[in-house]
Amino acid sequence: MGGTRRVVVTGFGFVSALGFGPEDHEPALREGRGGPAPITRFPTEGFKTRQGGQCDEGRLERELRARFPAAALRGLGVDSRMLVYAASRAIDDARLRPPSVLPVVIGTTLEGFWQGEQWYESHSRGAPDRARPRRLLQMTSGAQLATLAGLLGLPLEPEVVSNACATGVSAIGRLFRRIRHGGCDAGLAGGYDTLTRFIQLGFDSLGALTSKVCAPFDRARSGFFLGDAAAVLALEELESARRRGAPIRAEIVGYGESADGHHPTHPHPEGEGLARAIRLALGSAGAGPGDIDYVNAHGTATPANDAAEAKGLLRALGDDIARRVPVSSTKALTGHTLGAAGAIEQCFCVLALERGFLPVQANLADPDPACPLAFVRDPRGAPRTAMNTSLGFGGANGVVLARRWEERA
Repeated sequence: MGGTRRVVVTGFGFVSALGFGPEDHEPALREGRGGPAPITRFPTEGFKTRQGGQCDEGRLERELRARFPAAALRGLGVDSRMLVYAASRAIDDARLRPPSVLPVVIGTTLEGFWQGEQWYESHSRGAPDRARPRRLLQMTSGAQLATLAGLLGLPLEPEVVSNACATGVSAIGRLFRRIRHGGCDAGLAGGYDTLTRFIQLGFDSLGALTSKVCAPFDRARSGFFLGDAAAVLALEELESARRRGAPIRAEIVGYGESADGHHPTHPHPEGEGLARAIRLALGSAGAGPGDIDYVNAHGTATPANDAAEAKGLLRALGDDIARRVPVSSTKALTGHTLGAAGAIEQCFCVLALERGFLPVQANLADPDPACPLAFVRDPRGAPRTAMNTSLGFGGANGVVLARRWEERA
């Protein structure tokens, strides 16, 4: 589908309720260890579901203070702080020395709400002198990218993507295409979102949240929990990375997206939109269904999503292949991190390819017959090509294909 330049991942940075970076996340992914805890960030009285996945804000503060002056961090909420952490770690990991302007494609769904809630509550409590103007300014994702540019000391060429829960893969896909077609040599792409009272209340009212464990593809699944996350990947044209002697973690080989518009919140029941995005991703990679060794599924543990996603995989990959390719949804561990989901799950795919393991499917006791897939029970494996699928409200679908780094002609 046009474009001949190879695009590689030279670095990444990510944070979630599971911890910080690969050393915290790999054991959890191998062991299926993680899950929700009682929310402490805001009051939850009256909510049906009062659990979620919060990052360690104390550790986040310490990590950032080791990199930036305390004064520069003052007034920044957890959303901006997670983004700054992930982006700065990705740059360091890639040993990237950016050009005069660094392209950055960042995705988010409803970021800025945490800043807005804090600013409003200061006023509503009758303490306008404590309603920091900087919080009001940080209500937009564009302003948070400006904050990122200032802290990194870099002029950025920013692009903000918001494509429902497919946002994270959409951001990666856009930068991948740009580099592949010669629009730039390197850049950052990813996503971030924060657990806030507004978002918790919204999904709680939709009945999408569980008060139990998140059990994707299980017959008794009852929904997901929401979580914090930020994840940023450094993508680079292969020859540029080679000239720098940069580390190469994996290669991005394909991307596909679609929008079926079937329903405001439910995916197409036959998975038609997802199947179309998978076919486009395979086509852009010059790959076939048999090349896929692992699927990191969207897997929200809602009855509608999981069954539709399984049908989309069966439709796109073929019944025989789809029933034997290892599949897992890591949202059982991190929670649904909205605009960050596709980005942090791409980091998990890169980690699995690089270190040779399969993220296990946690909390699966009784697989739903409507989801006849090969769920990962044992982390032992060495996938060569991983597929990352994301679905979102309004019928948004995005798929990224990544391959273990191997030199080839």
